[in-house]
Amino acid sequence: MTTKLLFEGPDTLVYWKESGIPTVPLKTTIDGRTLLSIASAYYPEIRCCHGQNEWEGGVIHRLDSLTKGIVLIARSQKAYDALMQQQKKDMIQKEYRAEICRGRSVDEGFEPYPYIDPFEGSTMISSYFRSFGPGGKSVRPVVSNKRYMDGRIYTTIVEPDGGDALRCTITRGFRHQIRSHLAWAGYPIRGDVQYGGNVSDDFGLEAVSISYIEPCSGRKLTITV
Repeated sequence: MTTKLLFEGPDTLVYWKESGIPTVPLKTTIDGRTLLSIASAYYPEIRCCHGQNEWEGGVIHRLDSLTKGIVLIARSQKAYDALMQQQKKDMIQKEYRAEICRGRSVDEGFEPYPYIDPFEGSTMISSYFRSFGPGGKSVRPVVSNKRYMDGRIYTTIVEPDGGDALRCTITRGFRHQIRSHLAWAGYPIRGDVQYGGNVSDDFGLEAVSISYIEPCSGRKLTITV
């Protein structure tokens, strides 16, 4: 499936992003195909609202280039600011479906996994995070190293979703949070070689649902694929 619009509201857009393209440009590079460039061709106003990084437009949350699925975009600065406040208060809920590999996770840099096996029932995997590897391109969960325990705790609620799939729910997320948490649990995502998964043409992580409060109306919306 290619990138497409799922929902158009007066102050928000919800897109489904295909795997293999970035959500937004990398830093100030504006060339190349991204979700933002696709959406702004039809809704140019989304480039006029932004937070810390001007080149990210009204995108509220980013997906990794390999991850496919739902992305929320604001159409005005007022809507952007309201949605970012919701995100800071953990009011925006995102669900992902992960197709996993049954095998050993990447051991290097991981602390011992302290939670129950996700396939045994609903599991809350919580941790701080630290950068890991050359250039800090990966992350590792932290629960016992006091050096990294002065930031925010991030939680992934994980439930079995049939076969070799897991359903993951987060609010405000950290870079590679689900990928790292599942690898820590011993279930790297299919195709995620960075975190111990197998080689595959189909990256096995999809954002399948998002719930948020529409700023203009105050109604709760849930968009699902």
